[in-house]
Amino acid sequence: MKSSFSARSNLYRMTLDALFVALYVVLSTFASFKIPGAIQISFSTLPILLAAFLFRPVDAVGIALLGTFVEQVIDPSPYGFVTLPMWLIPGTVMAIATSVGAWKIRKCSSKKLAVVLTCVTIICAELLLTALNTAALYIDGAILGYAVKALHLLMPMRILNAIVRATVSCVLIPLLLPPLRKVLAKLF
Repeated sequence: MKSSFSARSNLYRMTLDALFVALYVVLSTFASFKIPGAIQISFSTLPILLAAFLFRPVDAVGIALLGTFVEQVIDPSPYGFVTLPMWLIPGTVMAIATSVGAWKIRKCSSKKLAVVLTCVTIICAELLLTALNTAALYIDGAILGYAVKALHLLMPMRILNAIVRATVSCVLIPLLLPPLRKVLAKLF
């Protein structure tokens, strides 16, 4: 009996991971606005952040990896897939960093402190993602030979984009986590 429960639990988790990957792809590919060059206004990080707070780190990392991979395949660079592995790194690092923060938050006894730490974790994760994506743009340009000299001029807009994403996530995630945890408790 124990193995069937475990198999059922793994099936639910894989199904939920697939749903989060699909949500990531929809938010990053179809519900985003791209400014040519260096800025994408999107809330695709929301599924990664939610997964990091709800599931194991391996789930959040898997969602980041698969979501980014599918996003890159659907909307490839004009230069092809030469640097695709590099673009998998920022989301993966974000998932790991958020999972570490979520692990620390689970040990909090105060709900108010947990909400504050959740927001701090989200803000740090979004800024880390922006920094890593910017570094990836520079490296991508160096490898593929396109100009990135003006990228520093877009940094204020990139940082503002990260702050907006973080603000929206800081509002949504504390509201979404309690009902999602109740639903998940019934499944597992």
